[in-house]
Amino acid sequence: MTDPGNKKGFLDRLMSEADETAHPLLQKIQEYQKMILTVVVAVVIGAASYSGYTFFTERAQQQAQEEMSAILAMQDQEERIQALENFLEDAPGAMQGGALLELTRIYMDTGKYQEAAEAFSRLEKKDDSLQPLALLGRAKAYELMQDYARALEILQEAGDDFPREFENQYHTQKAFVAEQAGDYQQALESYQSLKELAHGADDGFIRYKIDSLRKKTEQQGS
Repeated sequence: MTDPGNKKGFLDRLMSEADETAHPLLQKIQEYQKMILTVVVAVVIGAASYSGYTFFTERAQQQAQEEMSAILAMQDQEERIQALENFLEDAPGAMQGGALLELTRIYMDTGKYQEAAEAFSRLEKKDDSLQPLALLGRAKAYELMQDYARALEILQEAGDDFPREFENQYHTQKAFVAEQAGDYQQALESYQSLKELAHGADDGFIRYKIDSLRKKTEQQGS
């Protein structure tokens, strides 16, 4: 099980390992994190004014900014979680995705994996552009609960539509949970995809796993 005290959380690792080519998904995540970490609600307001719409009144803007500042200043994680949950009940739509990202980060980093899975599910429904990230996070939460069958089921939901930037993370995660769940054929297919993505570079371990899983699938079929 992952050490809850790990300094680098799951979301941070996922983004740092992803393909850094310009992509709307990564840009969206970065925008959300910047908004949460610096509480720059004014950026949202500026964008709204530029497009001709007003999302918040001046009073609502000030209240949202003050509330989020107070939440981020909390040292106690339990208090921060409860405050974020309360904030999400009436949070402006433009801030909900960012608040949910912060909530999932805390849940994952503190080992509250069931709560993290539920928060990732809420994030999937809240913002279509963040679905790939939320889906990987939800599957990871079940993996850390050692519910490998459920983690595999979640990853299978993505099918062949997963963004190219996250293909490596997707197949790495899927290969592991599939093997742990005893679905050696699924694991084999993901390792074969990883071999293609590696283009022959340092793929010794992948080739070893492919050979091993081929034998296991043969034994399963016999």
